Amino acid sequence: MRIFEFLTKGAALVALSVVVACTGVQETATGPTPIPKAIQVSAGDVAVVIASPDGFCIDRATIAENANGAFMFLSDCRVIASTGKAARVPISSILTASISPTGLAGSENGMKPALDTLGHFFTTPVGVFSLGKSHVNGAVSILETKQTDTALYLLVEDKAFSDSAGVSNRFWRAFTEVNGRLVAVSVTGYTDDDPEEKRSLRIIRAFMQAIVDANALAS
Repeated sequence: MRIFEFLTKGAALVALSVVVACTGVQETATGPTPIPKAIQVSAGDVAVVIASPDGFCIDRATIAENANGAFMFLSDCRVIASTGKAARVPISSILTASISPTGLAGSENGMKPALDTLGHFFTTPVGVFSLGKSHVNGAVSILETKQTDTALYLLVEDKAFSDSAGVSNRFWRAFTEVNGRLVAVSVTGYTDDDPEEKRSLRIIRAFMQAIVDANALAS
């Protein structure tokens, strides 16, 4: 259960400004301050690379590493062709990545059955509650589930979640295992920009693939 408690407390870690130096940076775009496209963190003494999908960069100020694993936010950026430097652009989506210090339960018997078990857990009251942002009982529901042999994708709605900036109360979460560690990512857009969450689904799939590819190259 500790894994899922960590996933729901990631935002609290950032709010408390628990910023820890990262173990390594790759593909760093330069500018007034470096904006990483990919970064290596440690979770349970195992190195995991988090790489961003096209158009997004890691917010260095939000990177947190501790005994519970690692957490970070990502947001939009673009590389200016004339300088090769990265620049912040208006945020269209908010991405997060959480890495647990342990792996996906049952993955030693194969990823697909382990993801099946994880998907079943999220249909339980405790599981669906852990997916929300508001931490209000009964407010969270799973609208759509997609699963591959290596990842589980969930479209989640949290009716009790609201944000003055217009952030949607619907968001995608995805789960996989990388280097023996459970990796959970999320993509949240804005209510009016992507009402059917199709763009967010494309982004989260690209996000997951970027992470898998980066760790394959690093191994």
